[in-house]
Amino acid sequence: MSDLYIRALIFAGGLAALTLGADCLVRGGSRLAGRFGLPPLVIGLTVVAFGTSAPELVVSGGAALRGEPGLALGNVMGSTVANVGLIVGLGALIRPIDVHRRLLVRESPLLVFVLAIVVVLSWNDALGRLDGLALVTGFAIYLFFLVRWGRGDESGAAHREGGAEGEARSTGRDVGLTLVGLAALLFGAHFVLESAVDMARAYHVPQAVIGASMVAVGTSLPELASTVAAAFRGLGDIAIGNIIGSNVFNLGFVLGTAALLRPLQLPPLAVARMVGPALLFSVLLVPLAYTGMRVERWEGLLLLVGYLGFLYWIF
Repeated sequence: MSDLYIRALIFAGGLAALTLGADCLVRGGSRLAGRFGLPPLVIGLTVVAFGTSAPELVVSGGAALRGEPGLALGNVMGSTVANVGLIVGLGALIRPIDVHRRLLVRESPLLVFVLAIVVVLSWNDALGRLDGLALVTGFAIYLFFLVRWGRGDESGAAHREGGAEGEARSTGRDVGLTLVGLAALLFGAHFVLESAVDMARAYHVPQAVIGASMVAVGTSLPELASTVAAAFRGLGDIAIGNIIGSNVFNLGFVLGTAALLRPLQLPPLAVARMVGPALLFSVLLVPLAYTGMRVERWEGLLLLVGYLGFLYWIF
């Protein structure tokens, strides 16, 4: 039992470092992006969404380099399911989430499309470097058009924080905060990976299951914090936009980068057990949000029940 407690403590410490690192990265990166003239909309859908997904990037990339493909895939797909089922579900239970039509017309179908591509690419139980290159290239194209759309949606010059006096000092502080966040992410990911693999081996649990449950929920804590905070404040676009942006980042950039670092030989039935549920939850979010242009409390409860069903399925 002492070994279990030690592994659990290491795992919890790694998750705390991941969460702290993501928070520092989002705060520092958002301020720096604002100084470079990016509109708030683009910052929200890129820096914030991608910053909260940084733990998934570091953990899945590290798992690929260590030759743990099940952990890499389970983390990405489990996080995708957790973002919709657990996080949107909890946010809607706290307060019904209003959804802008543009998120449903443009970003949501794109998320479903990216997941469908992942299903096709991984159907042979492998994601090679060419598959990873295709995913990363597709994500870069999405990012390009997202910036163009964002600049078209925003009117007027971007807001710059502060005046000329003290700007250099503020920029240096934000750069430092961003670097601290990156360091904490790397530090936390190392211990999360070590403890997760140890627990999987000690208790004979498949790595994909550990990745899709404990690791996925742990690396989704930044999304959970930001989405719940947005729900409390009635900021539905931020809550749903963060989830959609994070999922596109996970599936395109995170999974693609992991496959580029080292081709992923996926466990048997990984597509059915991991990718399939992620696609199902992403598709399910669209009709739920279309009913009255919001996710109601009972719909949030439905998502939570579905997420518990997913955990039962993979275990």
